[in-house]
Amino acid sequence: MDLLSAVGVVTKRRPDYYGQAETLAKKTGSQEALEERMFKESKALVKGLRDKQLKWSEYERSLMDKTLVSALAAVYLGAKDSKPREKMETAWPTIVGDMLPPLVKFMSETETYLKDGTLRVGDDTLEFEEIPEDVMPDSFLSDDDPQLRGDKEATQGRAQGKTWPSLAGRVARYIATATFSFFALGSFMIAQQVGNKQMRRVAKHDKRTCPDCKNYDEMGWQPIGTLPMPGKGCRCYDRCRCFIEYS
Repeated sequence: MDLLSAVGVVTKRRPDYYGQAETLAKKTGSQEALEERMFKESKALVKGLRDKQLKWSEYERSLMDKTLVSALAAVYLGAKDSKPREKMETAWPTIVGDMLPPLVKFMSETETYLKDGTLRVGDDTLEFEEIPEDVMPDSFLSDDDPQLRGDKEATQGRAQGKTWPSLAGRVARYIATATFSFFALGSFMIAQQVGNKQMRRVAKHDKRTCPDCKNYDEMGWQPIGTLPMPGKGCRCYDRCRCFIEYS
């Protein structure tokens, strides 16, 4: 599926996504629980494709749906009780613009690897359960993927090639870990609404903190809206765990 076709498909399904996201947000109740649930779903989705339970078209559609629904649910949770439905609608262009272009490219690469035999349907040489969630391999992508550029050092030593488990790890970076940034976006919308004038991005200050996040942290308080959300403008991408404070 090309990008233009994908945009057309998701635009038609947008009302359904809002309803599904609201239900998902209420079921999970927190960003942490949402991320945990979506991490499990990333494994189940890829396993379904590998074990011939899903056709490629079903897998492609499901991955696209889960990516958008989980992001919307994260915004809903971040908005709390401050008109979360409206916040989802406001965030829709940002979510589609951020997630859909790299996702479409990633799905196209995956389809190529299925066709050329790099990935073999029915291959059970390595089970997903053998890999702990915190070290899920994520090397299943091209070098110019916008979500991984600059992050090679962080993933060095964990790459296991283009395998089914590494595919599941890559899927998780779309439907699970990315929810942290969109939760922060929902919180940002509240801060704007209540009239906060300043913001600061606070880094974790551990060995995994990238130079970009350290730089944002050192900038201190800035006018609201001038600093990017966690996962944006840094080489951590979806793994970023900076948090935003407002005043």
